[in-house]
Amino acid sequence: MLKKEFRLRKKSGFKAIFDNGNNFSEKYAAIYILKGKQQRFGFIASKKIGNSVQRNRAKRLLREVVRLHISEIKPDVQIIFIARPRIRGVYFPEVETSILMMLNKAKALITK
Repeated sequence: MLKKEFRLRKKSGFKAIFDNGNNFSEKYAAIYILKGKQQRFGFIASKKIGNSVQRNRAKRLLREVVRLHISEIKPDVQIIFIARPRIRGVYFPEVETSILMMLNKAKALITK
């Protein structure tokens, strides 16, 4: 589970990122990213994903990718992850690879 200080909770936080951030997308998710602020993450799964079980699983998959790779993500970005309907029934390694490729494309990963 992500610590409280890493979570986006308020509507105003989501709105600021949607209004001012850049968006990128891949097969299983899309992201909106805003650089220059404290590291925070938000997760969205709409009813297009399916019932509540499927929506919660999609958000859990995305959260787990962030939790495992949080040290590789730049500390000055805020990111909203939006699950896409194709994420249903997909295993974690596929989602992880897709998300990391997308974060790399968005230049949100720390380069070593």
